[in-house]
Amino acid sequence: MKAILKNMFKRAWGIITAGNFTWDEIASEKAPAGRVRKEYVYPWIIFAIILSFVFPALYASQRPLEGGLVSAIITAITLFGGYFASVFVSFAYLKKSKPDLASRNDCETVIAYSYTIIILIEIITTIVPSLFFLRILSIFVAYVIWESCRAVWMLKEEDRGSVVLVFSIAVIFIPVIINRLIHWMLPNA
Repeated sequence: MKAILKNMFKRAWGIITAGNFTWDEIASEKAPAGRVRKEYVYPWIIFAIILSFVFPALYASQRPLEGGLVSAIITAITLFGGYFASVFVSFAYLKKSKPDLASRNDCETVIAYSYTIIILIEIITTIVPSLFFLRILSIFVAYVIWESCRAVWMLKEEDRGSVVLVFSIAVIFIPVIINRLIHWMLPNA
């Protein structure tokens, strides 16, 4: 467990600070998507859910347990739903437009590691809500996916544009849409 956590934080730091080197390392591993999901995505999402329970409960002036629980449920639905919907949309795009790249394992690996940015922004804005403006940094996902296309699929720069655009839109906007839908259905949440 300790090794998984250490690898998780090391990998996230590498994606943020040294994307090209980290993506080369990821591409050489060829880990199955199930392992990436189990050892990387799920722990990050669970960590975000725990923090989204604790900090809203600490900040609440009335009914802290209820506020923390609702916040944690919304975060869980948003992050899990956003991840799986992003994988679905991105893989459907690859199957339709780029059948030679349509490997579910590679697609899920790219989404899993690029989704790190979304999860980290969620964690930071949960801990310090006044840093809400950091959500604009989710555009960094486009760069992460740009680097992943080079390492995972060996795409040239001129061939990466459409893949980066579709994957970035999926990873950035699907969690936002899910979150807005939940808040629309639960107006007092």
